[in-house]
Amino acid sequence: MISGSVASGKSTVAAALSGILDNAPVLTFDHYAAYVKWPQDMRQWIEAGADPKYIHIPKLKDDLLSLLHGKEIVDPSDGKILKPSKYILLEEPSGRERQEIIDLIDLVVYIDTPQDICVTRLVERAIDMEEWQSKGTFSGQAKDDLVRQMDAVALWITQYQQARSMYIGVSDLVKHRADIVINGMNTVEYSTREIIAFLTRQAQLL
Repeated sequence: MISGSVASGKSTVAAALSGILDNAPVLTFDHYAAYVKWPQDMRQWIEAGADPKYIHIPKLKDDLLSLLHGKEIVDPSDGKILKPSKYILLEEPSGRERQEIIDLIDLVVYIDTPQDICVTRLVERAIDMEEWQSKGTFSGQAKDDLVRQMDAVALWITQYQQARSMYIGVSDLVKHRADIVINGMNTVEYSTREIIAFLTRQAQLL
């Protein structure tokens, strides 16, 4: 499992590892957004500490079990066929904290990226930074495009302010119970080498 806060670099590391591990399938938490069963009272859940054990995604568990039993699955987001492999990568923010899949996880990698960097990355995703970097201004963009981008930024900021304690609390808990913690500020190449070296050492101990 590849865990970490939102925008910590999980997807990038998982994709790189997949390529190294003979195109190992990658199951992504966000691709199952339509199937997530959240607690009924979200405010109370967050105020109580946002325990991930109350988040249920039966379809993700079923798909993971199918891969473990040698059956291919269809990614619910993009329709891509994922084939079983020696290694299965699960990109999930909750580490070992979701009880319904804890017995299926062999190893948790935590991508430790500073929270301010994560927030900055999310804002950058919402706006056309490529346009700004090339011209140093947004003045040439159509008003509708700018409004759409600013709405996206405002929505993320509002949601983050409301759930900041959840992001930090869950991340700290997952990090504490991870098997290996990777510095999210390192290059992807360095991080993947570190993870592969750890996997090799673990295999030698078995």
